[in-house]
Amino acid sequence: MRYLEPLEAAPAQTFDVALLDLDGVVYRGPDAVAHAPEAIAAARAGGLGVMYVTNNANRPPSTVAAHLTEIGVPTEPEEVTTAAQAAAGLVSSEHAPGTRVLVVGGTGLREALAAEGMTVVRSADDDPAVVVQGFAPEVGWAELTEALLAINAGAEHIASNLDATLPMERGSAIGNGSLVAAVVNATGTMPRSTGKPQPAIFEQAAARAGAERPFVVGDRLDTDLEGARAAGYPGIHVLTGVDLAPALLACVPEQRPTQLAHDLRGLLEPHPAVEQDGLWWCCRGAAARFDSDSGTLIVARGEDHLTLTDGDEVDLDELRAACAAAWDAADRAGVPTVLTRCPQIRVRPDRKDAGAIA
Repeated sequence: MRYLEPLEAAPAQTFDVALLDLDGVVYRGPDAVAHAPEAIAAARAGGLGVMYVTNNANRPPSTVAAHLTEIGVPTEPEEVTTAAQAAAGLVSSEHAPGTRVLVVGGTGLREALAAEGMTVVRSADDDPAVVVQGFAPEVGWAELTEALLAINAGAEHIASNLDATLPMERGSAIGNGSLVAAVVNATGTMPRSTGKPQPAIFEQAAARAGAERPFVVGDRLDTDLEGARAAGYPGIHVLTGVDLAPALLACVPEQRPTQLAHDLRGLLEPHPAVEQDGLWWCCRGAAARFDSDSGTLIVARGEDHLTLTDGDEVDLDELRAACAAAWDAADRAGVPTVLTRCPQIRVRPDRKDAGAIA
């Protein structure tokens, strides 16, 4: 079995449209992720199409596009697909224009539903047929209570996404999934969700971009990469956001990426093969294996064999080999992961893995 598919040519030359996550991939809050603007510009100059796909349902595409342009990534609103648009698309596919929809969320969600011809309301007293819930900082007790009242009166509940947290400069903040959980706790029923990792948002984004060979780039395994697999698209995981090396080693099958990269410069580089050689999984000059007796991962460095423990540093090829070794061992054992305690390793930022482009 093969883990981490090789690409002889760079992704920007292999596929036609990149579906890029935003937070942790292109920017962090107000600032661009290192190398992202330059890498995107180079990929686009070579003919790659780009669509930005975000679970943020609060900001409309025009606001997202303006922010991207401000940080050096020129973007048109038509190049942004939000979880709000995905939720509005679901509502419009099942309900006639003019249907009353109670919005628990922000401007992006209201605009998306209005664009689909829905009548947006703010109170359960307006007899909405659907409650659509998306994140907005101002959502609080009053808005959640209106949702509860409407759902108890028979309205359907749809969530733009179920992310428990969202990234911010100081760490993780309460996400839409946590606010949805409050409503679920009160109603006893789960909503349908349209954002990542559901495939619909990726399929909508690919259709808007006219993609024939799309791929996904993300930093979260449980949203970006799980969604890529659900949609049947290749997925590149970058190490600039939420999920880093330890999470990758313990990654469950439905969230595994097809390629790994330090950052968005991975759009411009070929990706090496990871192949099995006896007990070892090898990636160019790197090799790793899982030791079933000790339950640990071992990396070969010349004649030395390093058992990976907390604080160790590896290069990207060693991480690729170690991921394949861990995933293969888990698949053979029929379990999600064989790592009962995942080593808290780091990937060297110097990009001196074999063949890397500086």
